[in-house]
Amino acid sequence: MLNDVEIANGYRVEVSGWDTAENFFVEKTMLCWSRDTTREVSLRSPVREGCVVFVRLLQRSVNSDTIPVAYRVAKLASKGGNGCSIARLVQLYPRMAVRHAGESLKIQ
Repeated sequence: MLNDVEIANGYRVEVSGWDTAENFFVEKTMLCWSRDTTREVSLRSPVREGCVVFVRLLQRSVNSDTIPVAYRVAKLASKGGNGCSIARLVQLYPRMAVRHAGESLKIQ
């Protein structure tokens, strides 16, 4: 159960990815963050540190669909007897392809 501080600093999200048994999962949970921009979710599905999960915002604004954002599970912590774990997330960003990086450095 989330406390009032967690609810005030969080969004309802849908988290998806592959669990430790390589089964695809989808869960609805809260994405919570702290002042130091740490992002955490509580997951029932067992995941590994370093795995990639996709987080999609469930609260939609007018005229916009939400797109899943890729995150890496940086750290896992046990939440207690309810079988959930807390996953600390780090957002992943696309890398520029090597061939494009070299082209952008050319001086004409």
